[in-house]
Amino acid sequence: MMRRMVTGLAGLMVLFVLLGMVTTDGVAAPEKKKLISLGKQTIVNDKLPQAKKAAISDALYRSVERVVLDTLSQADITGNLDLIYGQVLSDAERYVETYRVLAEVEREGQYLVAVESAVNTPALEEVFTRTGIVNTEKMNPSVLLLISEQSYNEVLSRYWWGKNPLPYTSFAEGSLIDILEKKGFTLVGKGPDRPNLEALGIAFDFVHDSVGALKLAGALKADILVMGRARADEPSNRMGDERSYPATVDLEVFVVETGEPMGTIDQSAVAKSSVESEGPNQALAQAGDLAAEALSARVSDFWSARPQTVHAIETRVEGTDYLSSFILLRKVLNDMPGIQDVKTKELGSDRAMVEIMFKGNAETLANNLMLKTFDLFTIEISEVTPSSMVLRFVTQKDVAPVPESEIKKAYISE
Repeated sequence: MMRRMVTGLAGLMVLFVLLGMVTTDGVAAPEKKKLISLGKQTIVNDKLPQAKKAAISDALYRSVERVVLDTLSQADITGNLDLIYGQVLSDAERYVETYRVLAEVEREGQYLVAVESAVNTPALEEVFTRTGIVNTEKMNPSVLLLISEQSYNEVLSRYWWGKNPLPYTSFAEGSLIDILEKKGFTLVGKGPDRPNLEALGIAFDFVHDSVGALKLAGALKADILVMGRARADEPSNRMGDERSYPATVDLEVFVVETGEPMGTIDQSAVAKSSVESEGPNQALAQAGDLAAEALSARVSDFWSARPQTVHAIETRVEGTDYLSSFILLRKVLNDMPGIQDVKTKELGSDRAMVEIMFKGNAETLANNLMLKTFDLFTIEISEVTPSSMVLRFVTQKDVAPVPESEIKKAYISE
């Protein structure tokens, strides 16, 4: 009896230890994306162990390659292919946390393996950000969503704009907003910020009137307009108390500046639920998630590939010993995306006027500069307009003069 108790306690202790290894309260383990990939290698001189090892490496390379392709946009890949290979794919296995061989076979002089691997996606994302493959400062467009929503048991769709709108809630719109904001897009006209169309002098002739919608998007300074219909259909299949609830989200995307359509996106989802009031909402939210992912990829590729107008940002530079600080800042400007050139127009003892040639307006440039940190000084930005701003340098104490070698590195143009 005592021996059974000891054995049972030992088993419980092992279980607790294993659980402790799996989860730690309050600490989240890095996300590891599990994939199954195939690898193969030609067998040379009957050396099976070497062929198996090379086939496994091939499979692991393919797993990491797939994560890279799923994570980066087409523009990120085509513009940074050499960097992607040098920083990631040349040593792909370093991003594989664990793997196991699921199956292996020798056939026609080839060694084939099926491998399940866990790829450390946060580590890859950190490399993409650090090397500039993914530009965290890139200027994502602002988006206006106009999503009408209707469930199978509703006579009319719900929407917040136009004539006599019904009380508005949208599960699909909620999913779209959550995902788009996480990906860095700015959403206008949402939630409590819904605009007053009458005050703006804008009217819709019908629910999905693209002419009225583009006027509204322009008034809200949106770059992209997304008009859509979200619809939950009648439940179909049944298993016990559970029913299958299908839903569809159809989107039409416009470029606000030109009014031209960018394309359409259609996504469907099915949710299982035993609660009739919850099933349609879950399906709408899931379809919204899928639509948001597709929309984000479509808009990001379009936006990064579009020709960008270079603007001259008139910048007044001030501060004690501002010249040394500005020399160091120019080194930062050299590496910032969107900066084409920096030209000195006037140079005085306590201030200078410079012209920063930038693919964007002064407000965007100011926001990008605010994200930078500097060791030898801080900057204060004021009087920001679309085409001008003031930079004031506050030098840190006990800062050594800027060496001539650093001045040469900071040179852009005059």
